[in-house]
Amino acid sequence: MDLNKTTLSGQIYDILRQDILTQRIRLGEKLTLKHLQERFGVSSTPIREALTRLAEEELVVSYSNIGVNVISIGEQDLKELYEFMGDLDAMAILYTSHYPDQEKVQKALAENIHYTEKVLETESLTEEEIRTWTGYSDHFHLIFYDYCANSRLARAAGKQRSQLTIFSNMYEASLQHQREIERGHLKIYGAYLQKDYQLAASLMKEHLNTSLSYAMEYLFQCHCL
Repeated sequence: MDLNKTTLSGQIYDILRQDILTQRIRLGEKLTLKHLQERFGVSSTPIREALTRLAEEELVVSYSNIGVNVISIGEQDLKELYEFMGDLDAMAILYTSHYPDQEKVQKALAENIHYTEKVLETESLTEEEIRTWTGYSDHFHLIFYDYCANSRLARAAGKQRSQLTIFSNMYEASLQHQREIERGHLKIYGAYLQKDYQLAASLMKEHLNTSLSYAMEYLFQCHCL
């Protein structure tokens, strides 16, 4: 595979990260330096650097000095992940409620909702449309981190969100799930516009709990393969 020699580790990181998030590289799978060297045609140094970044993001764990394992996630792990993300997202809403320019926040939310609603007017989406919709759907949550004015909260959420994305990439491909997710976003958006920030935060937790049920379905499917 041809790679730009000036940013090898960054490119390898991006490729492996995307492979993990889309499950082309499965949960629990071993990645050896030898195999990765053969795949990318490079020395071990940029590969180790890429794997270190993935470990920091908690997408892989080291099992020896010759490779890593993609994380394994069980039911309890998944429950903790979605509960924690629900708490963080709810907190981001409450922090964002203190942002001085609320019209800017409302505009960002409105544009996001407008796009995702428009896409779902069709009965079937192409793979590219699904990826684009998923990106906008995820960004609905990220808008609150953009305006929460707390970099530590945003970093904590960013670190956890990578694991969550593994599952959201799977269940958000379903049109039924997309529409249910959209309804959750609309409820949160409506409460936020009404300045009922506590309700919006509670609805966000409820929304993540619903998403947990979808993630559990996918986890069960993984265990049955």
